[in-house]
Amino acid sequence: MCEVHDVVILTKGDINSLSLRYGVSTRDALLLLSAVLKETYDALFFKQYINLSEADLEVWKSYLKRRGGEEPIAKIVQKKEFYGIEYKTNRHTMDPRPETELIIDLFKKYYKNFESDLSILDLGSGTGCLGLTVLSIYKNANCEFVDISEEALNITHENAINLNLLDRCAFTISDWFSNVKGCYDVIISNPPYVSMKFKLDRATLFDPKNSIYAKNDGMESYEKILPNAPAFLNKNGKLIIEIGFDQKEKIARLQTQLSLVEIVKDMSGIYRTCVFENV
Repeated sequence: MCEVHDVVILTKGDINSLSLRYGVSTRDALLLLSAVLKETYDALFFKQYINLSEADLEVWKSYLKRRGGEEPIAKIVQKKEFYGIEYKTNRHTMDPRPETELIIDLFKKYYKNFESDLSILDLGSGTGCLGLTVLSIYKNANCEFVDISEEALNITHENAINLNLLDRCAFTISDWFSNVKGCYDVIISNPPYVSMKFKLDRATLFDPKNSIYAKNDGMESYEKILPNAPAFLNKNGKLIIEIGFDQKEKIARLQTQLSLVEIVKDMSGIYRTCVFENV
């Protein structure tokens, strides 16, 4: 590592050495460095020498230390890609997950006309990745984003601004449906569904606990959503909702006026997403 007039010059050997020191893979170290320098991973990967300021070096080292403590990269750099779109995330929101993209796939399956004038409710919106992704596809749709956390809704609001979608968004602080007034064509939701008894990996624990865990063996969210959803859905409206790996049978037994249309497996072969209809 060489310093010239407050500029630090890194070689591949320097990067490997620092990665080992902090217990971080070289790939993760480069990803974090790309966030600090606002360059692409590919651009840095092919550079023989990387120039950065001493201040940037210290920021990068702080990132490496956090990553060495198993903090997810998305939490460190405060952004995560979902369905090809970059979303801001932070400690108040659950990072978007690849398996949740199945909700978008199913939405597109049931609503093939991308010009449709749809009213959507994103229930427990977090980053807003579900509703905002739908709005980016359906140019005439509108979405109300509901979350119990004001901090999470602030992130949704910021993401809506960044994607130039704010004019088709509304935001409501609510414990599920408690402050919701309207009726919608589609409700989408990825609620907390992990049993309080289940021990998750350390990386997951950097997400807010109320976005992960649910009482009643992980079923509390569904016990509140499914019986009440019909009052907020238009006739033939759909509820598309994510579930846990062991909840397929329990979901099917829940009392609701909605008709269960299908339960779909994710790429890992786990029953992951349910589609209900208000018949």
